[in-house]
Amino acid sequence: MVSKQDFFGRTAILDVLQRRVLDLKEGYRQNVALLGTRDIGKTAILQHFLGNLEGEGVTAVYLDLEHVDFRTLLEKFTGSLLYNYSKSRGLALHEDVALLLESTKDFIPHTVQVIRKIYKDYHSRKLSTCFLGLLALPEIFTNESGRLCVLVLDEFQNLEGLPVANVFQHLGKKIMTQKKCLYVVASSYPHVAKKIFSEKLSLLFGNFEMIDVEPFDPEISRVFIEQSLQDIRMSALLCDFLADFSGGYPPYLHLICTELVRLSILHRQGEIFIPVLAQAIENTLFDRWGVISRHFELMVQELANAKGNHLVPAVLIAIAGDKHKMDDLCRELNLTKSHLSRKVNRLMEEGFISRNGNFYYFRDKLLKYWVKYVFAPRCKDIVCDPQKCRRQFREEFQRAVENFKFAAGKDLSSRIMELLRCFDNEAFDLNGRKYKLPAFREFAPMKMDNPQQGNSFDVIRAATADEVWLVTVKDENVGEAEVNMVMAESRKSGQKARKCLFISMKKPDDNTRLRALQEKFWIWSQEEINSLLTLFDKPYIVQQKPETQDK
Repeated sequence: MVSKQDFFGRTAILDVLQRRVLDLKEGYRQNVALLGTRDIGKTAILQHFLGNLEGEGVTAVYLDLEHVDFRTLLEKFTGSLLYNYSKSRGLALHEDVALLLESTKDFIPHTVQVIRKIYKDYHSRKLSTCFLGLLALPEIFTNESGRLCVLVLDEFQNLEGLPVANVFQHLGKKIMTQKKCLYVVASSYPHVAKKIFSEKLSLLFGNFEMIDVEPFDPEISRVFIEQSLQDIRMSALLCDFLADFSGGYPPYLHLICTELVRLSILHRQGEIFIPVLAQAIENTLFDRWGVISRHFELMVQELANAKGNHLVPAVLIAIAGDKHKMDDLCRELNLTKSHLSRKVNRLMEEGFISRNGNFYYFRDKLLKYWVKYVFAPRCKDIVCDPQKCRRQFREEFQRAVENFKFAAGKDLSSRIMELLRCFDNEAFDLNGRKYKLPAFREFAPMKMDNPQQGNSFDVIRAATADEVWLVTVKDENVGEAEVNMVMAESRKSGQKARKCLFISMKKPDDNTRLRALQEKFWIWSQEEINSLLTLFDKPYIVQQKPETQDK
């Protein structure tokens, strides 16, 4: 999905990319890979990075490999290199490779000679030789021009579709030797990309620093919404609802906010209330030609139309209907595990669903909502009644808003207890660490006084059939004092706590984290909690701003 919104946020990722360019200038190279699902904003990050590439002595080449054949790759690679070099030297700018070759031949004659040879090999159908020539081009260019090179391969996994054997093995050899070229790759298929890195691009020199591009967090989403709406007001609660509803995906937020602005102007309203928000969601997500709805439908159609994928819609509908485990999916779809596993693995490779432990789920919350409340009714309805479907969608959206408002009105400790009730002796991965969560049966909330700060904090005594956990819950940072107090409470209890878990909406300082780790305590911040809430289809927890009443 292409979105024209102004670039927003992502400062941490941009800082890494800019630092890697500075490192390259100083003789140290660390290649970078941006991994994230569709519509998360990877291309926007790359384009903003390249558009603001500062300093002399660097030539950038950007290659979008989304739907590219060999000829297009050849022209984009050589054309982008010559165009950006010409721009840096103040030469005539052309969009035709032949003209660029003529205008640059006096300045980089060896590079031009190699490019002409590459085209000759292409016309002779020597595609492997041609491809190897392209891979060698950055090194030839940097040696001759004295300029460093930044080569960006967007959706790099598509290189495997080229009519060349051992594409990534050839690429890996060049990456190791071209120390004046920084490689930045991106992929919307993290599952596939990581497999390529581990099996085909496991490099001795030039390994990739992998950065996961995540959706906006709730706080950043709120700021994005407020800026997108310009002078139009919307309550903090509705902003938080929209952030949660969209899952923090920048293109979805942009498209919905654009529709909100249009409707506000149409109705001459300076503030957005629930009816206008509901209409904007209906226009973009429910209507058959709504921009988000159409985007999702084309995605599903493209995958389902592939050979052997006719069951894909049924699998997506089942997972959206909260059938998260393989056994539940097999019963729902009346399929064997071996047959269904192939379909589910394909959906993971394509980035539609993810897996955490033995849970299959949608990371894209809005896609799940569309599958469950728009796509599934269209597929399952016996009678074609568009007005009935529209009415049901409106009713469901109203319930979604009310459920969010109800959840947001609860205190943090109550929200955490609801989450703890969802666990059933399952293991989950959070930020690269595995956690085994038991089935809790009883909960006893209590307060612990902190005399150093003159306040108290919440602790939940959570019991299973044969063990007790102490779960500390704080809106602010957990400090060393709280760690010591909970540890003392655990030791003096009649039944020593099996595990102590600290849940804080902010990450603790290094000393507190080290102290907790020494005692084998777990510490979860807002990021880990919201990851678990996504698994169980519950609203994000956000730190609320002062709120005005909704209508």
